[in-house]
Amino acid sequence: MTSIVIEQLRNKIRFAHEPNNPLLINLWLSEENFALSAINNRQTLRKQYEAQFRLLLETIVDELLPEHWRRCCLDHIYQPISSLQKLADSDKSQRHIRQLMAELNISCQYVSHSL
Repeated sequence: MTSIVIEQLRNKIRFAHEPNNPLLINLWLSEENFALSAINNRQTLRKQYEAQFRLLLETIVDELLPEHWRRCCLDHIYQPISSLQKLADSDKSQRHIRQLMAELNISCQYVSHSL
């Protein structure tokens, strides 16, 4: 898929344009990860996986979106975290992953009443 199509998928996910199509999240992650498989630069990969994490997190905490869509995003947020863990090769990168997990935990506690 082209980067334009991937960007359209990102927007559909972020703004829940198809909230009754949870497979859209799988499609986006699969296509984006396939595109990333050609990249050998670990720093670039880290940035892209963190961008995936951030998009899902922003969607999870957006209380204007349907609850079931936000839960679907929560169900998939482990994937970019897992990819980041595979790339972790230093204490700094491990610490950054822990910070992301703490941010996820705090954010979910903040919106738990609406999930």
